[in-house]
Formats: sequence, structure tokens, C-alpha cells
Amino acid sequence: MRQPAPNFAQGLTTATHLGAPDYSLALRQFEAYAQALRDCGLEVTVLPADERFPDGHFVEDPFVIFRDLAFHCRSGAPTRRGEGESLKPYLSRLRIVEPPPDALIDGGDVLFCANRVLVGIGDRSNRAGFEALRAALDSVQRGIRVDPVPFGGVLHLKSGLTELAPNVLIRDPALLTEFDLTWAEVVDLPPEEGRAADVMPVNGSVFIAADCPRAHEAAMIHCERVDTLDLSEFVKMDGGLTCLSLRY
Repeated sequence: MRQPAPNFAQGLTTATHLGAPDYSLALRQFEAYAQALRDCGLEVTVLPADERFPDGHFVEDPFVIFRDLAFHCRSGAPTRRGEGESLKPYLSRLRIVEPPPDALIDGGDVLFCANRVLVGIGDRSNRAGFEALRAALDSVQRGIRVDPVPFGGVLHLKSGLTELAPNVLIRDPALLTEFDLTWAEVVDLPPEEGRAADVMPVNGSVFIAADCPRAHEAAMIHCERVDTLDLSEFVKMDGGLTCLSLRY
């Protein structure tokens, strides 16, 4: 994880209608998130803030980690392309793979499911990025299924779609896609709970956004343990639960 910088409100966002984030509250929410991961048995490394990158606390986007592979993403947002370099020293025990120059991809567009990997094709990730990631993942697990998912309506694929339980997806109705999801059970959330489509399973627990009763009800049906976290100040910057950590 990386602590938010004092200028984090200068980051990229499409959620300006929610108002400016409160930095002090964001720091409290960040620490509660970090402690929740520790309580699940994870070792948590929190890196210092880096004001060069107002979005740098969203550490999920610069890398996709799968077993011993760390795929270095090149974001479709030019202002975010230096973030991964500052993370490399902390991933030295992994095999870092660099994409070709035309491959654009954000980790927030990569969803690992029970039997496949979905890669969103949108504003931040292109087809070349998908192809590069698919080749890298195949080098780790031969024949792994990796599907491209063209979409719109939300920033990242995982802003609008994540896996609540094996073959159970939870979805923000704002997510627009013609990709076939009939292989899974899909829980469609009401529009006012769209932010809860980004859920985070960790060691038998599933974290969901606070104050989203429909999402909580669905999680209680499919998951043994459900925990809620309030990330209101990060939602104002297009962030969600999975964005704030690289888990491996």
C-alpha cells in the first residue's frame, strides 16, 4: 500500500459531482483499511506518500501479480505511467515483466475469477495491453483462459464488476458491456449502490463498501464472513476497495 499524498485531490477523477475529498478523513479510512488487512492475516507494507503522483496510492493499477509474476502495466493515463517504477524495489522477489510500448493497461481492468481472467478494454487498457498480459500469464500457467471485455460506463472493469464468490459476480448497472456473463450468477446492484460492485475477497473474508444493504445481503448469502469498509473519500477519486493494495 502507499499512503495518500496531501495533493491526492489533484488526481484523476470522473466523480466531481461528489465534491472534493477530505484529506484527514481519507487518511483515517486508509489506516482502517490497512488494519483490516492485517486482521485477516496479511503482512502489510505501507510506503510513504509520493506527491509526484496524486493517484499513487491506487497501487493496484501499476502491476498485475500472479504467482511469481509481476506484470508492469503502462496506464492509458499518461500522468500515471511513472508510478510503477517506485514500486519495483518492493517487488524484487517477483519476476517483473515489461509490456511492449503499444500495450496500455491498468491493473484495475484485470479481474481474476474462479476459472478465467477478464481484462477490460476501455479508456485505460487497450487490445495490445490485453495481448501482452495474456502472453505473460500464459508463461506462468499454460493455457490459462484470459478474455477481453470491451466495456464503458465506469472507469475500470473492477469499478463495475468483481467476483463475490466462485462464479458469482456482483455488478454496477452503470457498467455497459456486451460480453457474455451467462457462465456466472450475476448480482445486479441498484444504481445508488454501484460503488459496492468492487468487492475484495481476502483469506475467507469478503470486504464490501459500507452503507450498501443490497450488496451486504448478497454477500451474506454467498460468503461466510462479510466486513464493511467506508472509503467515501476515495470513491470521490474513482477509487474502490481493490484499488488501494497489491495483494499476493
